[in-house]
Amino acid sequence: MKIANIENPKLLNTNFYEKEKVGNGNFKEFLLDSIEKLNTYESDANELGIKLVAGEVDNVHEVMIASQKAEIALQFGIEIKNKVMDAYKEIMRMQV
Repeated sequence: MKIANIENPKLLNTNFYEKEKVGNGNFKEFLLDSIEKLNTYESDANELGIKLVAGEVDNVHEVMIASQKAEIALQFGIEIKNKVMDAYKEIMRMQV
């Protein structure tokens, strides 16, 4: 009976701990793009609401979905603003 030598386990994925870079890393562009999308969602919801009142939209579900998209995007934007403000306040409290 032959006993095999003890070997170090081999990793299947050697770059397991490398983080995947998402985007180009430009926070300003991300923020401006997010604000633009937020404005688009808001204007789409307003436009569909006006069309609903005028009787031009047959499906109320479309209006509600657009309204909820705009509301969620606004909540997300507010949370980003809050996190940025918290980070700014934390930086200002640091002593050099």
